[in-house]
Amino acid sequence: MLAGDEPARAVLLVGGIGSGKTSTGLRLLSLLRQSGVRVGGFLAPRILRENETTGYSLIELATNATHPFADTEPGEVAIGRFYVSENGLAVADRAVSNAIEEAQVAFIDEIGRLELGEGGHASAVRRLLASECLPILLVRDEFVERVETTFDIEEPIHFAAQEAFNGTVAGPAGVKTFWEIVDSIPHPLLVTLGERGFPESRPMYLVERQGRTLWFPTSRASRKVAQIAAHQQVTILFVDSARFNYASICGRAEVVADPGRRRVLWRDEWRDDWPTGPADPDYVLLRIEGVCGRYLRGTTGESGTLDLA
Repeated sequence: MLAGDEPARAVLLVGGIGSGKTSTGLRLLSLLRQSGVRVGGFLAPRILRENETTGYSLIELATNATHPFADTEPGEVAIGRFYVSENGLAVADRAVSNAIEEAQVAFIDEIGRLELGEGGHASAVRRLLASECLPILLVRDEFVERVETTFDIEEPIHFAAQEAFNGTVAGPAGVKTFWEIVDSIPHPLLVTLGERGFPESRPMYLVERQGRTLWFPTSRASRKVAQIAAHQQVTILFVDSARFNYASICGRAEVVADPGRRRVLWRDEWRDDWPTGPADPDYVLLRIEGVCGRYLRGTTGESGTLDLA
């Protein structure tokens, strides 16, 4: 419970099909976690293939574990053109029970036809509403009045779904997450503006980071050096496809040929590229000063923007 002695008013996160209810829930989850709020329950993002929804997964928010939940293959519990797994429903029920005991806020995604017929998550909804844990219930707009009546929800707070909270500024926890993602990916992509006006990218080796300053070895004769001479503004992309983590840094790049700095950052495994070592005339460094950043932790939807300057 966040404050007071009475059960908190339920929050209904409302929107139509494809309006971004789950996306909004993930952004809200990120803000709550950055504020130190204990969050539980579950969210169920869509599974898309070629822009078509083919199913739903279930994220258990207390552990960030992802489970299968629904797909179009004939299965156990039919709802519309999808089939929900009994195991997925059991995981969802357990997530809510744990949240009631341990969390301050709990999500249920979503309440619809099954629940209005006392199936699906209905029991979990009733237990959550009777607890001191703040409920955030995702509801399709066409079902709002029926949900409020069926579950005796008095004076709920309605929150309209948005596709994203663009411009959400990361708090201290978000800043920590951002740098954790950056530091976990040693070979990001460096994006420069090409000669024909199109962005060009290539993998780089991040040899050192000092705060917002990033250092990369490169060839003086490379195309990227010529492009940076014309346009200092660059973007560095850090992508971890295994964990669905992403970070980007926009900044200004500068070519550094200082002999002392080149010696300090030199690695002997680079001799295939620069046979004469740190004194090789083709070996230079790129120093990039970060100006702003953005990140997404894929398993939880935690995201935000940072001012690095």
